[in-house]
Amino acid sequence: MLRRWPVPGWIALLVVAMCIGFSAAELRTRTVATVMLHRDLWAEMDGRIVAIERRPSDWRLTLSEIHLVGRGVGDRTPSGARVAVSMRLVLSSASTIGIGDRIRMRARLRPPSAPVAPGAFDFQRDAFFRGIGAVGFAVGPVSVLGRGSARWDGRAWEAVDGIRDAVTRRIRAGLSDPAGSIAAAMLVGDRAGIDEPTAAAFRQTGLAHLLAISGLHMGLVAGTVFAVVRVALAACPAIALGRPIKKWAAVAAFAAAGLYLLLAGAPVPTQRAFLMTGLVLGAVLLDREAVSLHMVAWAAAAVLLMAPESLTGPSFQLSFAAVTALVAVWEVKSGRPGFRRSRRFGAVRWVLLYLLGVVATSVVASLVTSPIVTHHFQQVPVMGAVANVVAVPVTAFVTMPAGVASLVAMPFGLEAGPLTLMGWGIDATLWAANAASDGPLTAIGVAALGTGPLAVLALGGLWLAIWRTAIRWLGVAIVGGAGIWSVLDRPPDALISADGKLSAVHVEGQGWLVSQERGSGFVRDAWRRWWGGSPEASFRQADQAEPSERFACDGLGCVVQVNGMILAVPASPEAAIEDCGYADLIVTGVHFRRSCPGSVIVIDRSDLRRNGAHAVWLSANGARIRSVGADRGDRPWVTAH
Repeated sequence: MLRRWPVPGWIALLVVAMCIGFSAAELRTRTVATVMLHRDLWAEMDGRIVAIERRPSDWRLTLSEIHLVGRGVGDRTPSGARVAVSMRLVLSSASTIGIGDRIRMRARLRPPSAPVAPGAFDFQRDAFFRGIGAVGFAVGPVSVLGRGSARWDGRAWEAVDGIRDAVTRRIRAGLSDPAGSIAAAMLVGDRAGIDEPTAAAFRQTGLAHLLAISGLHMGLVAGTVFAVVRVALAACPAIALGRPIKKWAAVAAFAAAGLYLLLAGAPVPTQRAFLMTGLVLGAVLLDREAVSLHMVAWAAAAVLLMAPESLTGPSFQLSFAAVTALVAVWEVKSGRPGFRRSRRFGAVRWVLLYLLGVVATSVVASLVTSPIVTHHFQQVPVMGAVANVVAVPVTAFVTMPAGVASLVAMPFGLEAGPLTLMGWGIDATLWAANAASDGPLTAIGVAALGTGPLAVLALGGLWLAIWRTAIRWLGVAIVGGAGIWSVLDRPPDALISADGKLSAVHVEGQGWLVSQERGSGFVRDAWRRWWGGSPEASFRQADQAEPSERFACDGLGCVVQVNGMILAVPASPEAAIEDCGYADLIVTGVHFRRSCPGSVIVIDRSDLRRNGAHAVWLSANGARIRSVGADRGDRPWVTAH
């Protein structure tokens, strides 16, 4: 149909794809159906432990099968056997509990946090799709009501978690920190023991992807097993000449990847990596090209069908942006005449070309993922390519193969040697991270790239990667349009938090001025990163700023004039009454029930309770107001403010 009626066929295909996508999103939302806590409360609670994170200062537990008893517990709280909900709680000590145990404690619970500003990260949405309906902390003693799970599936996961726990302890017994904690993160996905300075060094140098089990780790595990099995089978001529040893090695690699998935706890990003690895190995079994954009497209489609919510997450975006770009470059390079012949060269030249390839892939991956990093994390790791030149080869040829060997040797108590070798590789990676993070240009803090420019940029990048004719260069214009949009996308003129305790105005020549420098630290730091460029960006207290013709602040609030409009941020109802006489827009965290004369727009405490944090832009055409509530709409994860 596409060849006979190309235009109607493509339109029909697009409509079908959209219908499948929306249906998958709706089905996923209804299947998850996490019941969210709607208000803060103290409660006696009991639940079954499904996950334990052992952190340096405390333990973080995830509980299911929750039962709550306390004032304020009602129908819309995750209580009783009628709902399946997980709660994440921080305990000061939990030395006598394990996976599957049912425990009781007194806890302070609250809903997951709403976005701190329109467009910011939505913790409630993330928690909803992870099955977490509340977060909080426990106080007082913890009582164990029962050991282990009564259900067979619960007992199976308890056995897996027990193995993970034992492997983690053996790793940390064989390697001292921070190498031991990093090894545990790479092999079993337990990152709780990594200290903040080490994690910060990895983030700033673009090496954080090495700490989360992703496609790189899954590919290295499968690739190591594939290579070892194939070489072992090739050593026997009778088997090598008469049997499809390449396919046998692919089956062994797939089994190893499946075991690695279980050992990592099967989180969604690792499931995605397993799926992509499985598709590549499946292509080997079917004698198809294993590295192609078709494989990437099928992997992305499968991931989005299973977990549509991952589309807006950094993990999915970073993984598939990098893979798509690298595969597109590979296809262009491999399609050139003489490419296969050019691969026959000596060992020295092979090493040099490999190092050049690592540099090239690091540069390509850094370029295509920089806009995504800017959008989600508000920084660009300038030294990322340099650090990856050292870290990626060491991880590929030393750290992960030694890690696989240690896992194989662990049941026999022979893991000491491979773990030592793995520790050497991790030490080299740590050296690269620390050396790169010590420079003045480690990571540049930038204001967040908007969702709109990021989407257009992704469209332009896909256009360049997919098309093979001259029409592909239209993607350059699309990317350029996204760049222009991002430059014109200016920060808001005023912000106010959901609880009304913190407000900020953006004054030309003075930057951001906040209502208070103490309190609301999480919100203020998030605003700094999102619009200021970095946590160290200057957010001065408003009443200490220099007044001007367009700006004035005192103990009663602030007034700023932008593009001919007057914005008032009063700190009391009395100040709001006074501002009614001349302001075009009033934004306040106090209750203000009076109506101002004329066309004055008022946003007060009741609006904040209903719609969360607000952002305001002022122009010659009037005011544009954006709120968290308007952005999110009526979703199952949205709770009352």
